[in-house]
Amino acid sequence: MQYLGVVGAALALLTACGGQGQAGSSATSAPAPAATQAAAPTADGSATAPDQAPGSLAVDPAKLSKELHIYNWADYLDPAVLEDFQKEYGVAVTSESFDNNEDMIAKISPGSSGYDIVFPSDYAIDIMAKGGLLAKLDKSLLPNLANIKADNLDLYYDKGNVYSLPYNMGMTGLAYDSSKFDAPVDSWAAVFDPAQLEKIKGQFTMLDDERETPGAALKYLGLSLNNTNPADLKKAEDLLKAQKPDVSAYDSSNVSRKLASGEIIIGHIYSYNALQARLGLDGSFSGNPNITFVAPKEGCTIWQDNMAIVADSPNQYTAHVFLNYLMRPDVAAKNATFILGVTPNAAAEPLLPPTLQDAYKQGFAPTEEMMKRLEWIERNDQTKAFTDLWTAVKGE
Repeated sequence: MQYLGVVGAALALLTACGGQGQAGSSATSAPAPAATQAAAPTADGSATAPDQAPGSLAVDPAKLSKELHIYNWADYLDPAVLEDFQKEYGVAVTSESFDNNEDMIAKISPGSSGYDIVFPSDYAIDIMAKGGLLAKLDKSLLPNLANIKADNLDLYYDKGNVYSLPYNMGMTGLAYDSSKFDAPVDSWAAVFDPAQLEKIKGQFTMLDDERETPGAALKYLGLSLNNTNPADLKKAEDLLKAQKPDVSAYDSSNVSRKLASGEIIIGHIYSYNALQARLGLDGSFSGNPNITFVAPKEGCTIWQDNMAIVADSPNQYTAHVFLNYLMRPDVAAKNATFILGVTPNAAAEPLLPPTLQDAYKQGFAPTEEMMKRLEWIERNDQTKAFTDLWTAVKGE
């Protein structure tokens, strides 16, 4: 798919530069059936046992744990994929959700969190790896890593993919109901300009995220979303405080549902969540075909979410088996179809449905033109100033 090739090439160009979910914190689990070995597809689409399939992992059932605990963005992993894994391997999987990277890191940081696998965004991987929170990956247990595009590997936050594997990539911009606006939205002015705010008062949300939302304000001001100049941060803080009375909610968990249902008409949102609002989320809510995603002309965030194993997980072997399973082409395609994400799995691309491929072409995946104005979130000693800024905005 050519447009995904554009994404990959642009990712490679951006590595020198330096989220996301629905429905709040929740937990799901299912009882573990008897253990069996998973069948993996061969090149011609037929299935063979894992120890016979070329490049597959011969799983040792004796090494598998009885359970696995996942900490992920909400609505970010197909429940059917979890059920299939449980049926094939006899491992009960429990999944809980978080709203932003900072909350996730805080939960993992004390150690003994009880989680085995986490799904951090790019910059969060760097923080967690340096903090000793992530386990080094055993690549011998991850043969399906060969399915991942080279352009999605070896990025700035984890050179050599020592700690993480690509899961989904996208942008953070605005999604809106085009039937409610007289003209196409193309700027952050839609949610910051006082005259435009008057038209959408109480009908829009901003992400509950200390980097994304101040970053949007900085972009509107013509600045880098990584700008830590105190005077510029004060301008962003003042802008957000002026906007706050008109914001329906700071929400990272329910934006898709709110857009799809008409509760809001525009939202600060991750691109895959915007596509969920347009197409609907299987088994959860119906979509609204009028939902359009825009990467504002001033620029916005590009991100890549990842899979990683918690350093103190007692189920390291099983965690590797699960990550390898998620990189199997049929599983990756099934999961991408559910979350409506941009998969980094080259072998999965031909298996994606036409509706998803068409949506990518309509701007729900980064185009070459969009990539010129996208920026990675960076994290360093100075960027802790964003925590203070966000606390000041929300606490007022």
